[in-house]
Amino acid sequence: MALITLAVMLAIRIWDPSFVESVRLRYFDTLITSKAPTENNIVTVNIDEATLDKYGQWPLPRDRYAKLIRDLYRRGAGLVVFNVLMAEPDRMGKDAQLAKTLAEYPVVLPNMPSQKTKNEPRPPGSAVLGPEYLDRIITYPGMIANRPELEESAVGIGTVNTLPEIDGVNRRIPLIATIDGKLYPSLSMEALRVLAQDTTVQVKLNELGVEKMRIPKFGPITTDNFGRIWIDWSQQSRSVSAVDLPKDLGGAVVIVGVTAAGLGNPVPTSKGAVWPSDVQAAVLATMINGVTIQRPDWADGAEILTLAGLGIILLFLTRWTYVGILFGIISSIGCVALSRYLFVQNLWLGDGAYICGALVLVMLHAYGVKFVAEYLEKLQIKKQFAGYCSKEVVEMLQKDPDLIKRGVRKDVSVMFSDLRASCSLIYVDSLLSANTTVMM
Repeated sequence: MALITLAVMLAIRIWDPSFVESVRLRYFDTLITSKAPTENNIVTVNIDEATLDKYGQWPLPRDRYAKLIRDLYRRGAGLVVFNVLMAEPDRMGKDAQLAKTLAEYPVVLPNMPSQKTKNEPRPPGSAVLGPEYLDRIITYPGMIANRPELEESAVGIGTVNTLPEIDGVNRRIPLIATIDGKLYPSLSMEALRVLAQDTTVQVKLNELGVEKMRIPKFGPITTDNFGRIWIDWSQQSRSVSAVDLPKDLGGAVVIVGVTAAGLGNPVPTSKGAVWPSDVQAAVLATMINGVTIQRPDWADGAEILTLAGLGIILLFLTRWTYVGILFGIISSIGCVALSRYLFVQNLWLGDGAYICGALVLVMLHAYGVKFVAEYLEKLQIKKQFAGYCSKEVVEMLQKDPDLIKRGVRKDVSVMFSDLRASCSLIYVDSLLSANTTVMM
C-alpha cells in the first residue's frame, strides 16, 4: 500500500540521516545563491603569482607588508584587514618595521585556532554573560598567534576558522570561538568591531549556547546556538592584485589574502571554491548589511506535518485518477514555490525538496499499484469471457468490471430463422442478466 511508502518517508524525515541532510543543504544552496547580487564597499587584495613575480619568493619580507599597508591607506582605504598569519620571525629581520606601521595605521590581524598554543595571543576584546557555558560553543585547545610585537601593535585580532557542514561545504561561519577558556571573535567580527569604533563584542550564553550577541555601537547580530551565521553570497566585493591597486579605494574595507598557486587553498562553499579572503569579505558584508538568513526552529516540525497532511489527502484522492494526479503535481510544485517565497520574503530556509520528492514517490506507488491491479484484472476478465462472449462484451466488462456482478437489463428482440413454431414469447436470461424478448 502507498500508505506504507508515506509512513517510510515520514520516518526517514524524522530520523534525518546524513544523506537527507546533505540533499537539504544543497537545496538551501540553490536558495541562497539565487539572490540578486549586492555591491559592497569591500575590496580583497590578492598576493598572487604576479605579486611573487615582482617581489620575489614567499614569504614576502615584512617591510613589504608595511609598504603595502601605507600604500593602501594613501589610496583611501577605510580599514585594512590582513588574512596572513605571521607566527615566525621574519627571515629578513623586518618585524620591527611592520610593528611600527601597525602602530601608525589601524590593521586587523588573524590568529588561528590549533591543537597547541604558539606565541602569546592578545587578550580578546569580549564580554561574556554566562561564562560557565563557554563549552557549549566551538572550542579549541590552543591558538597560533602572531609575533608578540605584531600582536600588540595591531588594532584588532580575530580568529580564522571554519566549521564545514556534513558534506564538507562551508555555509555557516562561526563568529566566535572558545580558546583556553576565553572567547575570541572571528576576523570578520573583529573587523566589524573596529569599524564600529567599539571596545568589546558582547555575548550572552545559556545552556543551549549563544542566546544573544552584539557590538554595542553596531547593534545585535543574530546567530545560531553555535554563534554561526549563514553567508549571504549575493554580497559582491571587488578583487584586485596587490601589484595592480586602484587609485582610489573610496574608504573601502580592504582584506589582504594569499591566492598564489600552491600557497592559498580555496574553501568549498555554496557557490563553489572560494578564496578565504573572499569568504571573510562575504561574512563581513553579510553583517554590515544586516542580512539574517536563518533556519527557523519550527521548520522541521512544520515540514513533517505538511508532508503527513498532504500525503494523506493525496492517498484519499487517488481513487479518482486525474484528481489525485493533479493534486499531487500541484502540491509538489507548491511546496517548492512556497519555500522560495519564504526565503525571498523573510530569508527563511525551508526544505521544499524533500516534501516534493516524498509526495512524488507516494503518488508513483499509489498509481503504480492501481494501474498494475487494473491491468491484471482486465487480463483475467479476457481470459474468462473471451471464449464465449463477443469482443465488444469483453471490452465492456474490462472497462467496468462491476458489470459482472450487477449486470445490465435491456429489452431486445431476437429472431431465430431456422426454427418453425407458433408465435410465442420466450424470456431468455442472458449472460448479463438482461430480459430478452424472442420473436418466433
